[in-house]
Amino acid sequence: MSLGLAISTAAEMGWGVVGPQRVAGLPPQERAAYYRLSIPSRLIIVLPAACLAGTVCYFVVPELKIASAIFTFALTAQGMTPSWYFIGINRPLNVLWSESLPRIMVTTFSAILVAAGGPVVVYSILMLATVPFAQLAAARLIDDYSAPTRADWRAAPRIAKAQAVIGSGRAVSVVYTTLPVFIVGLVAPPALGLFAASERLMRTGVTVLSAIPLRLQSWIGSAPPGAKEHRIRKAQQIGALTAVVAGLGFTVFAPPVSHYLFSGKIDIPYTLSPMGGILLFTIVLSTSQGLALIARDRANDITWAIVPSAIVGVATIAPGAVAFGPKGAIAGEILAETCGLLIQFRSLRRPRARHYSRSFDGSRHTI
Repeated sequence: MSLGLAISTAAEMGWGVVGPQRVAGLPPQERAAYYRLSIPSRLIIVLPAACLAGTVCYFVVPELKIASAIFTFALTAQGMTPSWYFIGINRPLNVLWSESLPRIMVTTFSAILVAAGGPVVVYSILMLATVPFAQLAAARLIDDYSAPTRADWRAAPRIAKAQAVIGSGRAVSVVYTTLPVFIVGLVAPPALGLFAASERLMRTGVTVLSAIPLRLQSWIGSAPPGAKEHRIRKAQQIGALTAVVAGLGFTVFAPPVSHYLFSGKIDIPYTLSPMGGILLFTIVLSTSQGLALIARDRANDITWAIVPSAIVGVATIAPGAVAFGPKGAIAGEILAETCGLLIQFRSLRRPRARHYSRSFDGSRHTI
């Protein structure tokens, strides 16, 4: 799961970061064409990345190799998600029909089947099937949808190149966002259980809370002239408040929730939950600052924040896990996230510079 989600984040090439606000600002008649352009440019990255992820997983895991490899392939293939488009056009319920509900059904059916003695690989295969299903559902749910044309496929390398800076930033970010469980498992196996439990619960919180900034993406991107800056500041305030509530909530509720979530096998102690709360606070606050950077046409600045964060993560997560166990690994994550957050704050305080960008059609325009 850690490996598949990490490579999926990289292979998605930043469409989930900048796509919602871009599509929200487009005229309705141009939105479907924008989504159509994204399909080939993502597929040429996602498909080889999924093959790589599945192969690596096959050779790394000690058992259930086929099931694990297919599952990792399936998670990496989630980089083809249409959810960012539905968020951008302010139709979040379409995410439920195309992705969330099918996965819930697959998970429920597989749980019943495995509990009755069925093979685990069925879950992996069905999870993989949700990827093309999401594409087919999107084709039905998107107004004026049409399949990618030959011209779209020819343009795919150029479009992928246009996403290269934000995409490479997403690729680097996995070092301290989705790969820590994999890293800790390699360097400090005794610390893995408690760290993975805390990480899983915390990342679940991030996923739930992501509904807030995702909704704000469309709200900011569709702002009328003169109202955008006000909405950006309002979104930052909402993000800061959410971060405080989330951090305190994890600190207080993670220990009792973990007892039930992990069937009493692993309990997150109150000596560890405050660190998870600080990490969650930092991640949520950083997300709100990232929204502001994207809204101000500074999405590439997110990459310049990610690279130093990844360096800090590499330098601290693994050594911290070896020396101090789960606390050391989480401390490394906090340092990495804090580094990126401070750089984002600095970017937002800088005067807006006049610079140039190239659109997907190759034209040069002033931002």
